[in-house]
Amino acid sequence: MGLDIYFTKRKSEEIGYFRKVNFLVKYFEDLGFDVENQIPFRISKEDAEVLLSRCNQVLKDHSKASELLPTMDGFFFGSTEYDKYYFEDVKEVRDYIKNTLLPKFEKLGSEEEIFFETWY
Repeated sequence: MGLDIYFTKRKSEEIGYFRKVNFLVKYFEDLGFDVENQIPFRISKEDAEVLLSRCNQVLKDHSKASELLPTMDGFFFGSTEYDKYYFEDVKEVRDYIKNTLLPKFEKLGSEEEIFFETWY
């Protein structure tokens, strides 16, 4: 049991998965989304682009981590440390956004949307 995070297209096709990367929850909460367990919400291409930019900035300057992509604690949310595992997660998220998520946004049909969802 833990913090499982999904990106889905039209709530039917899983296009990304992360485990215990709690800064993603904090990022979307800070954007004003109400992140609730098992309640997906639509995200925009711009949300993904800002997240990509923040990942790049944090990887370039680790001292910006707590400001740009802060961790958060929660039941089974994983570590809140800014250690090598945190920065590996940031890199993994950056690569996912760049190589998978943004290209998915480019190929969306007029009736398709991308959602963010947690399960814990």
